[in-house]
Amino acid sequence: MKSGANTLPLVAVCVGLFGCSVPASGPVAITKVNPYHLQTAQRIITEDEMIEFEHRRLLHGAIDGAEQRDRFGNYFTIYWRSKRRDPVTVRLEYRQGATGLKVHVQEQVVERPRRSNTTKFQVTGEDYHTNGKVSQWRASLVEDGAVVAEYKSYLWQ
Repeated sequence: MKSGANTLPLVAVCVGLFGCSVPASGPVAITKVNPYHLQTAQRIITEDEMIEFEHRRLLHGAIDGAEQRDRFGNYFTIYWRSKRRDPVTVRLEYRQGATGLKVHVQEQVVERPRRSNTTKFQVTGEDYHTNGKVSQWRASLVEDGAVVAEYKSYLWQ
């Protein structure tokens, strides 16, 4: 048996855990969503310099423990593109650990999208400490009330 045949299921499982939908190929599409969970103020030691940098960047300027605690939570960076210049609503729907199946929604309207766009959302502070970490999420782009692109986590149903 070839060794490459054994790695294919492993790759499929790993890809399934992190992201999920194939980006759409239409005039408006989500190309990638980067979720990041900041849960400690202690320095993270890892070989991946980007993870270390992201951790330090999110805590930059937080002086005392209370300020650091307010920054703990889930951060989402949505990368998307648009061939049109019509207004787009970027929507993040998510469920949190302590709220069960309740869907929380955050939206940002982009009046004049460029060809490549980045939109950021965060679930931090009291919302994060009361309702828990984000367990599943879906990012979507909405034009004129219709969803034109989406990208979701593996657990989203």
